[in-house]
Amino acid sequence: MACHTATLTRRSQYQCLVSSACFTARAATNLHIFFPEMSDGQQYGRQEEIESQGNRAVIPFSIRILAGENEQSADVARRDHDEWLLSLLPASYRQESRKLVAAGQHVTACLEGELDLRRLTSIRGWLWVAGLPLPPRPLHHQLLLGREIFVTEQMDMHLIWTTGRMFLKPVPRFLLEPAFWAKYLCCAHSYDCSPGNDVVQRGTKRTCLRLGLRQRALGFLFSYAALISHESDFCIAQEKHLLPQEARWPAWRMLVDQLDAEHIHPNIDPRFHHGELRLSRLNKIYALSQTPFRGYMTRWNQYSTFFQDHFAWLASATVYIAIVLTAMQVGLTTKNLSSNDAFQSASYVFTVFAILGPLSVALLIVLVFCCIFVYNWVRAINANKRHLGSGMSRQ
Repeated sequence: MACHTATLTRRSQYQCLVSSACFTARAATNLHIFFPEMSDGQQYGRQEEIESQGNRAVIPFSIRILAGENEQSADVARRDHDEWLLSLLPASYRQESRKLVAAGQHVTACLEGELDLRRLTSIRGWLWVAGLPLPPRPLHHQLLLGREIFVTEQMDMHLIWTTGRMFLKPVPRFLLEPAFWAKYLCCAHSYDCSPGNDVVQRGTKRTCLRLGLRQRALGFLFSYAALISHESDFCIAQEKHLLPQEARWPAWRMLVDQLDAEHIHPNIDPRFHHGELRLSRLNKIYALSQTPFRGYMTRWNQYSTFFQDHFAWLASATVYIAIVLTAMQVGLTTKNLSSNDAFQSASYVFTVFAILGPLSVALLIVLVFCCIFVYNWVRAINANKRHLGSGMSRQ
């Protein structure tokens, strides 16, 4: 670890490596603080194991927030410790084919699903339209704005808001354990996989496959460093089940300090350069650039709501047209307007529009509905074929 510290003599390297206090004496101090009942030999062995893994890449923090669970795993063998790390994962996840799989059997695939930002990455150039390049406001301020917190387990729905709602992904347990970072989220090779530092080996350009996962995970923790700024925010997070109940405020403060949020931006996914994103604008961006008949978040869970939404504004427009026609009819009975050729022409055009306009819009709504219906029907047929095909292949 001494050589690790010696390499960070320049300020630019310090910024790129995200607060590189990689389990030195500071980590040992944290172990003594949160595990006073452990013997020095147990603490040293636990720290030594993580340090040996941490040599492969810099771990962003050393504080152990999941104190109780770490106490349980301090005396177990390495195999049991690996099983404990897997226990921090979700119970299951869904593959792209919607197939349900146990998370512990495919750790990397599970992490890809947990940290999936592909939808936002596809419209990265337009994120400035949906949100300012600022950190998210704290949780207490979200409540002050009248936004109710809704839990979502989709990373690409994290920090997205609409009227009266803010969608937040709870912090997964595995992102709060330094040993998990060392084993699954840090570079598995000996070369430096920092952003912008691709390594050439035998004439071939190689980039660590874990770099994307690491950037997304760091960006996610950075967002929570902004969301939980005060102890009141911490209490709100635990009340809304955004943080594990065994987490404590002093430990969280130390984690945020070790993240070094001031210099973390070069190391996080560009999505997290923008804090809160407006759902209505994301829907428009996604509908115009990606899927014509679907927005970023599905608005209609059944066809009746589709017709209700569209015919509601058409009915409002029809009422306004009726008011204008009534005003024109009154105008035609007056002496000045009845002999005005321009008003006569305008009345004629608007009368034809009042007849054909709502009818054309209604037909357009029905046409869009038919396209959506056919699209969903084809998707359902293809999904059923894939399901039957996978079932036959297993047999």
